[in-house]
Amino acid sequence: MVVTLDPLHVVVVLIIFLLTYIGIINPKFDKTLAALLGAVAATIVLIFLRIPDSHASTGYVSEQSLLHFTDASIIALIIGTLIIVDIAQSSGVFHFLAIKILKASKGDPQNLLIYFGALTLILSALVNNISAMMIVGSLTILACERLDLDPKPYIITELSMTTAGGIMTLISSVPNIIISQPFEIDFVTFLIIGAPLGILTMVISFVIFIPMFNIRRAKDPEVMRLKVEEFDEWSAVKSRTAFNRSIIVLSITILGFVFSQQLGVSLAMVAVAGAVIMIVTSGKKLEYIFEKLDWHLVAFFLGLFILINALDIVHILDFIAEALAAILPEDDFFAATILLWFISVISGIVDNIVVAAAFGPILLDVAITEGYSQALFAWAAIFGANFGGGITPIGAPSAVVGLAILYRKTGEKIGWGEFIKTQGLATVARLVITTVYLGILFSLGFF
Repeated sequence: MVVTLDPLHVVVVLIIFLLTYIGIINPKFDKTLAALLGAVAATIVLIFLRIPDSHASTGYVSEQSLLHFTDASIIALIIGTLIIVDIAQSSGVFHFLAIKILKASKGDPQNLLIYFGALTLILSALVNNISAMMIVGSLTILACERLDLDPKPYIITELSMTTAGGIMTLISSVPNIIISQPFEIDFVTFLIIGAPLGILTMVISFVIFIPMFNIRRAKDPEVMRLKVEEFDEWSAVKSRTAFNRSIIVLSITILGFVFSQQLGVSLAMVAVAGAVIMIVTSGKKLEYIFEKLDWHLVAFFLGLFILINALDIVHILDFIAEALAAILPEDDFFAATILLWFISVISGIVDNIVVAAAFGPILLDVAITEGYSQALFAWAAIFGANFGGGITPIGAPSAVVGLAILYRKTGEKIGWGEFIKTQGLATVARLVITTVYLGILFSLGFF
C-alpha cells in the first residue's frame, strides 16, 4: 500500500518537529520546555487544520487523538519507578550498598573500578541508569578524593556500565520501556535475552578500560584499606525501620515485575502499586514525594509522545516505514543488523529516548507488513538505542548526569574527543558482540 501524504500537513508538522528537536539538542535551551512547546504547537495546528481521524468522536483530530493509552501506561510506569527509587534512595538503601562495595574493594584501584562498575551495572538493571549514575558517581568522586585517584577513568567506566546495565531488564532504561510496549515484550523475556549480553559487555568493558587507563594494583594495600574503612555505611540511614521497609517493598516490586504476566497485571500497575505501598510504609507525605519527583522528565515524555503521535497522524511515520521496507534486505538477520548499527549511530547524535519513541512504531509497522521477525527487530532497536547512547556525551541521559557530577564535584571535564576515544571504542566492540549475539539467538530460533 502506497502512503499518500498531504503536503501542507507534512510540512507544518515537520517544521514543528524539527524546531522542537533543535531545542532539545541545544544545551542553552531546556529540552523539556522544547518538547512541551512542540506538543502544544502540534496540537493547536492539527486541530486547526481539521485533519480527519476515525477514532475521534468529532471525526477530526482532537486532544485525545494525540495521547494514547499506551503512552499513559509508559508514563505511569516511569512515575511509579521514580517514586520507588527516590524513597529507597532517601532511606539510605543505595548509599549503604555502595559503601559496602567500596569497603569490599579494600581501596585497591583495580578492584574499585571493577566493583563500582559491577555495582553500576546492577543498579542500572534494577532501578534505572540515571539513578545508578547519580548514586555511584557521587560516591566515586568522594572515594577517589580520599584515595588520591583520578576519578575520570572510574566515571567513564561507570558510564559504560549504565549502557550495559540498561539492556538487562525492561525497566533499566526508558528506551526499553518505550520499545517493549508495542512489541509486547514481558519482563522475564527481557531478562532472559538482555541479561547475558549485559554481563558479557561488562566483561568486555573491563578488558578494554583497565589497560587503557593503566589501572594498577595498590602499592600499599593496607593504607588504602584503612582509608576506605573510614567510610560509614550507616551515615545516610536516618531510620533503620524506613531502611528495612524500603528493602522489603523494593524487593516485592521487583518480584511483581518478574511475575506480572502470571499475575495478569501490567508493569505500569506493578510500578504504581509499589509506589503507593512505598509511600504508605515510608510515612512521607505526598507533598514531599511530589516535590522530589522529576516532573521535568515526565513532562518531557508527555510532550515527546504527543509529537510522535502528530507525526503518525499525518502519516509521516507510515512514509518512513514504507521507505525503510523498500531499502532493507529481505533476510531478517541482515535487516536487523543494519537497524542495530543505524539506530546506534542515530542514538549517538540524538537523545536515545527520542530515537526509541520515533522508531519503535515504525519498526513494528515494517516487521508486520513485510513479514520480518518482530522480536528480532525489537531487540535490534533496544540494543542499538542503549549502546548508541554511549557513543557521544549527549547520547544518553546517564552520560549527561555522570559528566555533570564530575564537573560539579571536581571542575574536570571530559570533552567529546576523549569521550569518543574511550566510550566510542567500547561501543564499537559491544556492537560487534551484539551482532554475533543476535545472530546466534536467531539461528537457535529465539526470534
